[in-house]
Amino acid sequence: MATATILIVEDHDDIRILLKDVLTPEYTVFEAVDGVSALSKFREHQLDLVILDLMLPGIMGESVLKTLRKTSQVPVLVLTAIQEKQKIVELLENGANDYLTKPFDIDELLARVRVQLRQGQAIQPQDERLTYGKVTLNQVTHEVLVDGQTLTLPKKEFALLQILIAHPHQVFQKAQLYETVWGESYINAENTLNVHLSNLRTKISALSTNAQYVNSIWGIGVRFD
Repeated sequence: MATATILIVEDHDDIRILLKDVLTPEYTVFEAVDGVSALSKFREHQLDLVILDLMLPGIMGESVLKTLRKTSQVPVLVLTAIQEKQKIVELLENGANDYLTKPFDIDELLARVRVQLRQGQAIQPQDERLTYGKVTLNQVTHEVLVDGQTLTLPKKEFALLQILIAHPHQVFQKAQLYETVWGESYINAENTLNVHLSNLRTKISALSTNAQYVNSIWGIGVRFD
């Protein structure tokens, strides 16, 4: 199996060197010290994970993240000194897969790196298009068609649909779906998942004729059929 490739984007020399030292024994590591060089490295290499500091010279980390998300779903683990909850929520909504606040524990960082790499590998597109019934999902362009009509979905709803349509008829436990898409524990998260599933169900139903694809199985989970 090929070694996973990680890009570290960090302008603080001590932190960047520390990250490289702990990651290099297990992964192929590239480095960038600012937003411009980060985007350049991203274009040059096939990456499996980006570790991104927010406070960068020139192009800020948030802008780097938004630029990456225009063309790629590569997992992004953000390093930040920000602890304000609303800012963290905005960060995740803008496409970050996970975050760590500074100062961080190296063992926790390594664990989160492994989780993101594992999840990224689990949803790696095998075929460009997934089709079931009158729903088609393009895993490369992130386009969704329902009965021939374009459906625009935010990141989390797209990820949920991607998992469900790839395994029609399979019942997924809600905790399994949440922890795969959000990358964190399902504890106290049932309402968040239910809202996203409800939104996805409503949007698909509005475009499909006499068909509801996202179905809840009472007391068990959710399946696509």
